[in-house]
Amino acid sequence: MMLSARNLAVSIGPHRVCDGLDLDLAPGARLAILGRNGAGKSTLLATLAGLRAADAGVITLDGRRYEELGLAAAARLRGWLGQERGDPFASTVLETVLTGRHPHLDRWAWESTNDKDIARAALAAVGLAGMAERALQTLSGGERQRAAIATLLAQQPRLYLLDEPLAHLDLNHQIATLELLSLRARRDNIAIVMVLHDPNLALRFCDRALLLFGDGRHAEGPVAAVLNEDTLSALYGHPLRRVENVFIPE
Repeated sequence: MMLSARNLAVSIGPHRVCDGLDLDLAPGARLAILGRNGAGKSTLLATLAGLRAADAGVITLDGRRYEELGLAAAARLRGWLGQERGDPFASTVLETVLTGRHPHLDRWAWESTNDKDIARAALAAVGLAGMAERALQTLSGGERQRAAIATLLAQQPRLYLLDEPLAHLDLNHQIATLELLSLRARRDNIAIVMVLHDPNLALRFCDRALLLFGDGRHAEGPVAAVLNEDTLSALYGHPLRRVENVFIPE
């Protein structure tokens, strides 16, 4: 398994995010994490990324714990896309995306021509091929988000952990981004975990879903089994009804 969790317990102060979570994510699988604001989706994702400690339980990445892997090896296996964007230094878009190559470089090595080709290909994949030499600070919020996704692509990990990857993106780029991630999962056997807010997008682009109810309870499984009227109504505290597509002949 690319990512596994056993009897995982995660909390923020007195708030319990999940308790007794068992999770197995195979290469190529796409898992959506859904829940109301404040349920702890980002906290759980950061825990799965090894960026914060769990209260209890074991997380393994490709069969090994994070403490066994070390920082560099873990960074070659899993990539992280957080919500916060910190860019204290002036840099071009290409220079920023090249930071995704750092886990693959020796301590004092410079990026090679191959690294730059990988970064440029990542920019092209997110529709920013013509902005490589632009100053990062001149990009719009949506363009900056796509540059962050390109940085993750350039890192070439085997597991993507994405916290609201659709933030700041218009509908066109939301769908393009999800189609790109789905393609990488199928073609390159990449496992993906992402925090989403739209159950419809989760149902369309993911094969598994993890629901956080905000009180330690959770539900995880195939999207067709988990994303139904009853569970989603309970999750969001609002009655929901499934409406099938209706095709009307001309």
